[in-house]
Amino acid sequence: MKNDRFIDGDSWRCVVAGETRTVTRKTVIVAGTYKVQCCPFPQVDKELDYFCKMAKQWIKSWRNPFATASWIHLVLVRCHPFEDGNGRLTRLIASIPLMMHGYPPISMTLNQRPEYHLAINKAYEGDHSALVQCIITGMQETLAAIKV
Repeated sequence: MKNDRFIDGDSWRCVVAGETRTVTRKTVIVAGTYKVQCCPFPQVDKELDYFCKMAKQWIKSWRNPFATASWIHLVLVRCHPFEDGNGRLTRLIASIPLMMHGYPPISMTLNQRPEYHLAINKAYEGDHSALVQCIITGMQETLAAIKV
């Protein structure tokens, strides 16, 4: 079964699921308040290998689940390994340590987006507190929106 997707950017193009930017040879620059160049495409697979090795260690050994989620989130979002779905994949994988400790998965609301992007930049500079707070706020807003 093929899981290719078509994306409408300048024109429709096929994105092969699971194919990293090492294969597609695409450079990603995230424009916002700051311009950030993600991991250069020749290093994406090497960065993913490093991430997997370190994430296993962080998840296996007890650490604060919010600190672990923030670290996972930052490393994956800055690597930006695929052409599409990086944000969803990042939030899903960063949710693992939270769910292992009984917390719900990460959920970011649209109105959180500006502060979420600023928090990612702060985490990149070494201060993860804003990203952890975004994760907590997203959980609280999502849980409050659930109708039983």
